[in-house]
Amino acid sequence: MGHVRSSLSDLLGVLSDAVAPQHVRFDDGSPTAVVPPPDAPVTVRAVTLNRVGRSRREGPVLDLELRVAVECHGPEQLDNMEQLLLAVELHSQYSVVSNGEFRPEEYSGAIQQGLGFLVRIPVSLRFEEPSDLPAQPVTGKPAAGRRIRGRLVDAHNKGIPDAYIHAHSSATAAVSDATGHFEVLASADELQHFAVAVDGTEREVSASIRRLPVTIRWL
Repeated sequence: MGHVRSSLSDLLGVLSDAVAPQHVRFDDGSPTAVVPPPDAPVTVRAVTLNRVGRSRREGPVLDLELRVAVECHGPEQLDNMEQLLLAVELHSQYSVVSNGEFRPEEYSGAIQQGLGFLVRIPVSLRFEEPSDLPAQPVTGKPAAGRRIRGRLVDAHNKGIPDAYIHAHSSATAAVSDATGHFEVLASADELQHFAVAVDGTEREVSASIRRLPVTIRWL
């Protein structure tokens, strides 16, 4: 079983435990799965699978985010929604997509017959980097690599944890720690351009590295 399917199965197990002895059904989009059976008042559908970035945790990792829709049907849908939301909240690796973080059509296309919500599932794929990179033509002055230490903060100067920071001058990315601090490899250029992803939202941010550690503000 692939990493994405395995991560999805883990969430399905959490949701099933929350509403037991009732059943949770995964809708894979096949024609035979159009109408939910009466004994499965909860339906889960995959919505999107996106690349969030790359990071290094004991080796190179491709970071993905799977979004799924959790939909409740029937007379107990409010009670089931309550239990499912609590179950997701108690498992910190998952997060509910809050109102304003998705387009109305994204919600209406995923939640088709009842009440529901969207959940983020993080997926990490380890891979092997090639040991011998092909030679690249030299154009202009070569840039020396350097390690940049910094901190990602919000509008109130509070550190933002678990964000993905990728310097465009490097092939690697980093994940901010619990206080928002990170370290990435970049070129020696004074002005650096970063791709920053927080809770699935990605923005382009530029910052000067004349003085380190650099502070990147998520506004």
